[in-house]
Amino acid sequence: MKWQDKYKNKLLSAEQAAKLVISNSQVLFAMMNQPKDIGLELAKRYQELRNVTLTSHWVEDYPFLHPAENPEMAKAFSIQDALPLRFTREEVQENRIDWKPTVFGLNDGVRQMDENRGRLYHFKDIFFLKLTPPNAAGYCSFGPQTWFSPSACKTAKIVVAEIDPSIPWVFGEYINVDEIDYLVEPPVGGDIVKGDHAPATSVEDWELSQVIGVNISTLIEDGDTLEIGTGTASEAVMGFLEDKNDLGIDSELMFRQLIDLKRRGVITDNNKNVDRGKSVSSSLRTFGGADAEISEALQYITSNPSFEFRDISYMCNVPRIASQNNMVAINNALAVDLLGQVVITHVGPTPVSSPGGSLEYCLGAHYSKGGRAIFGLQSTALNGKASRIVPRLDPGAVVTVPMFYVDYLVTEHGIANLDCKNIQERAEALISIAHPDFQPQLREAAKELFGL
Repeated sequence: MKWQDKYKNKLLSAEQAAKLVISNSQVLFAMMNQPKDIGLELAKRYQELRNVTLTSHWVEDYPFLHPAENPEMAKAFSIQDALPLRFTREEVQENRIDWKPTVFGLNDGVRQMDENRGRLYHFKDIFFLKLTPPNAAGYCSFGPQTWFSPSACKTAKIVVAEIDPSIPWVFGEYINVDEIDYLVEPPVGGDIVKGDHAPATSVEDWELSQVIGVNISTLIEDGDTLEIGTGTASEAVMGFLEDKNDLGIDSELMFRQLIDLKRRGVITDNNKNVDRGKSVSSSLRTFGGADAEISEALQYITSNPSFEFRDISYMCNVPRIASQNNMVAINNALAVDLLGQVVITHVGPTPVSSPGGSLEYCLGAHYSKGGRAIFGLQSTALNGKASRIVPRLDPGAVVTVPMFYVDYLVTEHGIANLDCKNIQERAEALISIAHPDFQPQLREAAKELFGL
């Protein structure tokens, strides 16, 4: 039978797809390319379902994400989330949604095939996602927002894919129509490729981030391969790379600015010893319609073999990252203490985010031949009222990156090289890049803690 005939035989409506879910089942939604119409149809069934666990990083809003508004909805659906975003952050902090802290690398090629390990994204009863239309050979692309979808497809009992022509075909990961259990065609005028809303940034924050970006750029050498994590401080470096040569990209996230640099020849990927000649990532970071240039970037990566979008388990594999020579990981921090312990996911004891791939890339870059692990942060928070560099972390704060793996900390006041420093030297280096208003009290604290 031709794949075209199989395709027709597998077609369901969004309502029919939602009816595949039964009580006591485990359901996974893709992270970015979420079939929202299926999710909304599923929410309508709250009176007939019980104890259905729904897992994703919720970039779309659904009635079942707000159980306090409808107690009956809470009886039907239990929500899991490993990356609190704007639709779930409040519910996670108030324990109405089950926060499942994880790092992407734990869902690697070994664990994803072991039903007893790494199960956040795998071995679900049903997996709902979006894909491109099939090519002439019957293969669909996962598009430029791949995340965990390829490996989730390999382990889910039932795979239900909504076919969305607005998703660009990209190289990297594919799935054949034969491997998909059911297909759903999107509604007329269906969704375009979506992403997070751009975080609100004040003019002052933007200006400070530019200084941090300049500082970080001085640590980047020609021929380096870069990972850039999300965050105002880390992303700012992309505006100061035009004088570099032969850069490479091996990153959890791809940004439109990196695509621009590739078009202009700053990024060639020619010096990479892993995936040479290709900019490899798991997801293109988009901000919905907030970036007027994203359409042009999407056109450029469509069917372009110099870009590959891979499963997050491939990208965040520490041994693979470490094998990339001159690997430079650039990530954002929320706070750091005078030992150099980095906080990314919490404000005090309150979870606000996920480490994403920052921990794996930090570790990989630290062990890479010629590699560097860099963290950027603004020196203050709360409009300058609090220092992000502190003597000790707040009670309940969670250390994301241990002090042993951070090579450089960068603020708008300079660069602290922590490599091979003793405790006193680390504290001195960090105090030197703190905001001047807070340096005196940090020095007093360092005297008490370390005898400086």
